[in-house]
Amino acid sequence: MQGDGWLRLCAAALFITGTTGTVCSTRVESLDLGCLLRWDCPHASPNATYTVQTKTQGDPWQDVPWCVWISSRSCDVSQVFSDFELYNMVRVGVHRDPGSTVWTKPCKFDYSDFTFSPPSVSVSLKEQQLLVRVQFPCASNRRCSVERCCPITQLIHPWTTVTVHNRLNRSEQQSRTVWSQEPVSYVEFSGLSPGQNYCAVANFSFPTFAMAASPLSEPRCVETLSEPGEGRS
Repeated sequence: MQGDGWLRLCAAALFITGTTGTVCSTRVESLDLGCLLRWDCPHASPNATYTVQTKTQGDPWQDVPWCVWISSRSCDVSQVFSDFELYNMVRVGVHRDPGSTVWTKPCKFDYSDFTFSPPSVSVSLKEQQLLVRVQFPCASNRRCSVERCCPITQLIHPWTTVTVHNRLNRSEQQSRTVWSQEPVSYVEFSGLSPGQNYCAVANFSFPTFAMAASPLSEPRCVETLSEPGEGRS
């Protein structure tokens, strides 16, 4: 779950209450609904161990079972969260001794923090209608599958916007926005000029908060059929 696509969402130097002079920095990184917590406690003992807890709005704090009394400085909590319209929190506890744990200030994980990979598109013609196929990225959150691609549409139902433009005349363009609930969305466009080259791009956004949106896909282009007899003298 590491990579250049991850975005640092919550990063701050946080004093651990009750530990004089000890500072921990924590941050949450996310891409495609994944959630990775990282932390650094430079003044903690080299042999220090840590426990990570998560909390969803209205629920108590709970241990992340695979991140209890660990020595590493990161924990993938992607599988914990399932409702992305609620506020989700994550924190790390430093074990000073078997009977004492000091908790950092929680980091939030919600819609305002999401980043997404772009979708991919393909285009095809049926007579003078252009059909755009939008394929969504696999979710980093693996709650719905651990062995195959789990499209983000199995976890959220995003708004998907497809724009088609004339490659030689950018002022000629059409856009449509659809609510996507399947792994693939299909959007049709008509009213295209014959014998022209049209390109399609798409992106999607979190269903209730458009600020959490993916980048545009790579464009895919196709040439419409010429009218019969066109170009003849």
